[in-house]
Amino acid sequence: MSDNVAINSVLNLLLCGATGYGCYTVGVAHPYAFSACVIGLCHGLVGLIDCLTSDENAKKCKDMTTALMEIVPLPLVNVELFFGGESNNIGLGHGLFIVPLAISCLVALCKNSGEEVSEAYDTIKLMTILGNITSLCYLAVNESSWLLGGMAFLAFMAKYGAEFCESEVSEGSGQPITYISWSAFFFLATMAVGGEK
Repeated sequence: MSDNVAINSVLNLLLCGATGYGCYTVGVAHPYAFSACVIGLCHGLVGLIDCLTSDENAKKCKDMTTALMEIVPLPLVNVELFFGGESNNIGLGHGLFIVPLAISCLVALCKNSGEEVSEAYDTIKLMTILGNITSLCYLAVNESSWLLGGMAFLAFMAKYGAEFCESEVSEGSGQPITYISWSAFFFLATMAVGGEK
C-alpha cells in the first residue's frame, strides 16, 4: 500500500468516525443534521472503497459524493441550527437554499453537457456555500458561540483553504485540508446540535 493510499484511507476513516458519531449522537430527532451526517458517512465509506480498490465505478461514485459534500451538509446543518435557535424565520429561509442545492446536484450529474451549464453550476455552488457561511457567521455572532464560529471557519477552509493550498502550495495538498475540515465540521456540528450552542 503506497503512502498516498494510506493517507487517503486514514482521512476517509476520520470522516467516517466523525460522521458516524454525529449520526449516533444527533439521531433522527434532528432530521436535517442527521441527513448531513449520513451524506458525510456515505462519502467516507465510498472514499474508503475507492482507496482500497481500483474500481472505476467507485471512482465515479466518489466524484458524485464529493460534489454533494461541497454543497449539501452546510445548508442542512444551518437549517437545523436556525430552527433550534430563536430565528425560526431565518431557518425557513435556509430551507430555500435546498432548492438551488437540488438544482446544482442535478446539473452536476450532467456537467459535461456544456460550458454554460458548468458556469451556472459553479455560480449556484458559490452562492450556496458563501451564503451559508455568511449566515453561520451571523448566527455565531448573534449567539456568541465559538462552536458556530469554528464551524463557519471550517466550512470556509474545506472549500477555499483547500483550493488555495492546491494552487499555491503543492498539488495534492488540498485534499487533507478538506477532509480534516469536514471531519472537524461534523464533530462541532454534532456538539452544536446535540448539546448547547
